[in-house]
Amino acid sequence: MAACTTKGQTKEHWSNPHIITHTHTVSVSPTTLKKAANPHRPARALAFRRAYGRTDTPRGRRVASNTSPAMKPPGRRGLLFAGACALLLAAFYLVAALVMTPLAPYLLPPLALSLPCLPAVAAPSGSGYGAPGVAALADAAVAYATMETVPQQSRDEISLSLAVLRRRAPLRLLVFGLGRDSTLWHALNPGGATVFLEEDPAWYRVVRAQSPFLRAHLVAYRTRLDQADRLLATYKDYPACLPGSGGGGGGNGTLRVRGNWACPLALHNLPPEVYETEWDMFMIDAPKGYFAAAPGRMAAIWTAAALARARRGEGDTDVFLHDVDRRVEKTFAEEFLCDKYRVGGTGRLWHFRIPPVSRRGDATAAAGGPRPFC
Repeated sequence: MAACTTKGQTKEHWSNPHIITHTHTVSVSPTTLKKAANPHRPARALAFRRAYGRTDTPRGRRVASNTSPAMKPPGRRGLLFAGACALLLAAFYLVAALVMTPLAPYLLPPLALSLPCLPAVAAPSGSGYGAPGVAALADAAVAYATMETVPQQSRDEISLSLAVLRRRAPLRLLVFGLGRDSTLWHALNPGGATVFLEEDPAWYRVVRAQSPFLRAHLVAYRTRLDQADRLLATYKDYPACLPGSGGGGGGNGTLRVRGNWACPLALHNLPPEVYETEWDMFMIDAPKGYFAAAPGRMAAIWTAAALARARRGEGDTDVFLHDVDRRVEKTFAEEFLCDKYRVGGTGRLWHFRIPPVSRRGDATAAAGGPRPFC
């Protein structure tokens, strides 16, 4: 143990008994005394602190150092960040080398190889709509996309007809009436023959001007809607309107339509191609039938039924009739297209599949029967 005087004490404090002195007893180890005996150690310690940017004052407070930041040693976080960057860079070069090597299919993980790839562009530039019907479908899509009015048939009704077109196209399709959906029927029968019959001269010119590629004919009707009840009640009085060998019949239960002016329901003056073509499908959505002076659809229904009966080739004839919610369309369909041949329907559309007389299992009803066409 060593007794040390406090700062400011002199020998007088020790020699004068009248002065009260204060002493402190400090415990000093031999190591401390040894360090204190080395005069160069404090200088070396201070130089070390300055070299690494830290200087402690005698009272233990940190002060700023003028040492450059570049001289500071990297911390633990800096070392981890640098290592991560190095690993990412190495992984990038490794993947690039694997992709470029011919052994890539064997080295790359199966998951990477199973990712979908876009097909190569093989079509030459400027080839246009080369496939049949593609241009017509494009025109129909544009027409419907820019249409300001509601289409004549609903989506479900169009889908019913489309199912037949998918199965039988290309086919021979006869459509009664030109409408805003005419481009659609033309497009849905690519490679086939689609012919339209329109009775309104003004509307015929409008549609033909908008779609000159449509194959359409302007036709005339002899009937009026306000005559529908009388025509239904008296058509059996006209032999030319009945199936059989007499009158307008063509023999074997068929009917003659072309030139059959004696039957008031027969469209006897249509263009020649209508009579010379064996139609696979009829779409009856015209003529007008919602006011007394309109032609009504009585003659169109009778003519479609007569042409379907006379079919000579294979297969049946699909007949679609729209607006069956109206009384005239419904009653004439039941009389001439027959309920037993109705195979489907949705909304205001009925679908009939009529077999030709030559292939019917049951004999054709006699001319005097309740429904000779059925």
